Amino acid sequence: MKSKKIITVIIIFLLIALMTFTISGCKSSKNTETQNQTEKLSDQSTEKETEEKTSVEVSTGEEEKAEENKTSEAETTKSEADTNYTYSKPKLTDDGWDVADLDEKGVNKEMLSDLIVQIKKGKYQNIHSIVIVKEGKLVFEEYFGGYGFSLYGDKFRGTYIDFNADITHDLASVTKIITATLAGIAIDNDFIKSVNEKIIDFFPEYSKLFDKEKSKITVENLLTMTSGLKWNEMDAYSSDENDYSKLYSSADPIEYLLSKPMANKPGTKWYYSSGDVTLLGEIIYKATGKKVDDFSREYLFDPLGITNAYWLYMKNNIVSTAGGLMMRPRDMAKIGYLYLNNGKWLDKQILSEDWIKASTRGFIQVPEGEWTDWHGHESGYQWFLRTDDVNSIKVDSLVRTGWGGQRIIAYPGLNTVVVLTGGNYATYDYANDLAMLKDYI
Repeated sequence: MKSKKIITVIIIFLLIALMTFTISGCKSSKNTETQNQTEKLSDQSTEKETEEKTSVEVSTGEEEKAEENKTSEAETTKSEADTNYTYSKPKLTDDGWDVADLDEKGVNKEMLSDLIVQIKKGKYQNIHSIVIVKEGKLVFEEYFGGYGFSLYGDKFRGTYIDFNADITHDLASVTKIITATLAGIAIDNDFIKSVNEKIIDFFPEYSKLFDKEKSKITVENLLTMTSGLKWNEMDAYSSDENDYSKLYSSADPIEYLLSKPMANKPGTKWYYSSGDVTLLGEIIYKATGKKVDDFSREYLFDPLGITNAYWLYMKNNIVSTAGGLMMRPRDMAKIGYLYLNNGKWLDKQILSEDWIKASTRGFIQVPEGEWTDWHGHESGYQWFLRTDDVNSIKVDSLVRTGWGGQRIIAYPGLNTVVVLTGGNYATYDYANDLAMLKDYI
C-alpha cells in the first residue's frame, strides 16, 4: 500500500504550493517546517565508491580512526551534494509549450524545491517525473532515475533509466483518457454518430454472442465503465483471476470480452473495466477504418505536436487502448490542458467544447472505499471527478490514474495541470502521493 500513500502526500504538498498565491491572493506567512531528515534509501548514481589500497600499512589506531573520519566526511559531503536542488525554469523547446518561471505564475517555489529535496533523499520513492502547467504555460518539470516497467522483472522492474524530458514513459491506465478523447474526436467528425450508438452495430461478426440485454450496451456505457459485462479486475488486482490479464493472453481479445455474461443492466452500476475501454478502441477502428495508433497520430498527436508516442498491441492485432500507450510527460500535460482550454491547442480546435462539457460531468458514483479515496467520487468519460479539502478550501479536479503512479490531474479552478509518472508497480497504495500533491502543489 506504499505507493498510494506517496501519491497522497505529493498531492497535498503540490496543492498547497499552487494555492499559496492563487486562492489566497497573497503569499502565506505560515512557515513550512523542514521535513524530517531521512537517509537516502537508494543512490541514484551508478558509480561505486571504492577505497584505494595503499602499500604502507597503517601503524597506529589513531591513523586508522583519522582515515575513517575523512571517509565519513567525504560521504556526508557527497550525500549533501546529491540532495541539493535549485529551481530553474523549464527549457523552451519546439514541442509547442510556452514556459514561465514559478514566480511569474504565483506558485510557491520554496515548497516545490523542498519537495524535490525530499524526493532526492528518498522520502518519496519511485517518482520518475513531476510536470506542472499553470495558466497554459509550463512552469515546472523535474525528472528522476528509476526502473522502467517490465512484466517479467522482479517487482515489475525493467532497465534502470535516467528519465528526462525526451524519454517516453508507460502510461498504464492513463491511456484510457487518451482513448476516450479519441472517441470524442471520432464523434466530433461524424465517424461515430453519438454516444448512444449500440456496440452490437460495430461487431456483426460476433452477433451470436449478444443476447437481449447485451445488445443494449452503448458507446457511452463503455466510456463510463457501466457496460454491465461480468468482469473481475478490481477484486482480483494481482491475481491470476484478473480478467485484464486473461484478456492479454487471449488469442481473440474481442471474442473474450463479448463472450462475457451480463452481471448488471447497462448504465446502472460502475465497475472498473479495462475491457470496456478495449472495446471502445476497437469501435474507433471499426468506425474510422484506421487503427487507433494511426487515428491518434492524424487527429490528436500531430495537431498537438506529439512526435514521440507509440501504442502496444495485444494478440490478434488489437491495439492496447486501455493501458498500452507510451508518451512523454510533457505531452501527457497537453492532454490535460485540452480539457482546461475548451479543447483548443495553440488556437486549433482539436476537441469540441460540447465533448469537454459532456465528458467532464459526473455520470455515476464510484463505490465508496479505496477507489473514492485514491481516485475520485464520480466517473465521467474516463475522468475521475475529485474534490480535495486543502486548508478548508474545496479544490475540484479531473483525475486520470494509472498503475505504478501515473497521473494526469487537471484543476479547473486553479487553471493548472499536474503530471506524475512513477515506478511503484509492486505496491498499490496511492495515499502518500496524494498527500504530497496536497501539501506541495
